Amino acid sequence: MAINSVRFSDLLQQKTASQHLSSSVAGGRIAQTYLFTGSESCGRLPAARAFAALLQCESPISGEDLALDACGSCDSCRRIAHGSHPDVSMITPNGREIRIDQVRALQETAVLKPSSGRWLIFILDPADRLNQSSANSLLKILEEAPSHVVFILLARETGALLPTVLSRSEIVRFASPSPAEIRDVLVEQRGLTHEAAARCCSLSEGRLGQALLLAQSVEPELSRPGLKYAHAEFLIELEAASRHWQEVFAAARSMDEALRLAARPFHEAYAPLLLGRKEFCRSLVMTASLPAAFPILFADMLIENLDNAAREMQKSFAPMLAEAKKAYPAAVIKEFEGVLDSLLGGWPGLQFEELLLCLLNWYSDALKAAAGADETLLLNLGRKEDIITIAEVDGVALLRARIELLENSVGLLRRHVQPVLIVENLITQIGGLEP
Repeated sequence: MAINSVRFSDLLQQKTASQHLSSSVAGGRIAQTYLFTGSESCGRLPAARAFAALLQCESPISGEDLALDACGSCDSCRRIAHGSHPDVSMITPNGREIRIDQVRALQETAVLKPSSGRWLIFILDPADRLNQSSANSLLKILEEAPSHVVFILLARETGALLPTVLSRSEIVRFASPSPAEIRDVLVEQRGLTHEAAARCCSLSEGRLGQALLLAQSVEPELSRPGLKYAHAEFLIELEAASRHWQEVFAAARSMDEALRLAARPFHEAYAPLLLGRKEFCRSLVMTASLPAAFPILFADMLIENLDNAAREMQKSFAPMLAEAKKAYPAAVIKEFEGVLDSLLGGWPGLQFEELLLCLLNWYSDALKAAAGADETLLLNLGRKEDIITIAEVDGVALLRARIELLENSVGLLRRHVQPVLIVENLITQIGGLEP
């Protein structure tokens, strides 16, 4: 996918969604509200930008598989590519949520006429971060907005939005590329070897966008065996990730830039941490038994490590905050500190979810192998021998139980059950204890 591309023809693995949106514009069937649904990093945001570019494009073109596409070179397309088009607005969470004041500001803009394009376009990413108040406020805007306004809501799934918002939206579903499709893209369009492509696909946990970023600097595979080493390396890499982001945050020159930088750990991966987590999870699922104290000790160390990492990341903003206090009222500073606390305070929770997802993918691969599925369906194809071993040792019934356990653990985490209890129970169940 081209950097800053605003053309449907440059989207990867989303032909059906692209053709649908292209045909809608060509046929003049443009809805006022769209909901783009699909998994993380599947291409919803690039598609939203491509759709906005086509709506505003000064010279749309036709393609082999598309009724219409943005030209990518007119002034409007270039502005959208650089995020500077005056009639295309991005609304992203202020902290952990899209707040009602953001939606009210959107409402004030929506009643205006476009300044240079044909449409006023608002992209909400992710729309499932609307809280109850902001979602209700958005619904009112959807009901009253002028005909020249188009809303594009991005969400993982429909269940996170109000039914009344869903009823007013045209839903466009984005497929999650299979591991085989991701590997093919990396080989054919990024020039990676099959082994490097398999490694990037595995480390991305099956997310195309993240795999493409990893392809820019392929990391060597971590191969030191054993849970004793792997769990320590994983904790070390969590600390290293925190230091990496502290260095990034130190570059903040303004409060607005600081907020943008603080959101990066939620969207960009730190490759050494992915390697450490992958090897820890592999070692854990292949461990026949654990010392009785390991689940408790590791869960405590993980919680402490994550809390310290998040705290240190927040501290890295202290110099910038000290300067800001000289120029901004106390109320503004307090709000800014609250946003940073909310945003960076969510980083440990993200790491827990990523750990559970990584474990889930190992067992999902093993279940596929146990059922005799084609090996191209495996996410962790580079570790095929390990997957076969897990499948043979655990068997179909136990693998399904493991997957159910992990899915339930994700649900508990999202219901704010104490992570230390979830991790302790999970490791005890997976690793078993020495007799």
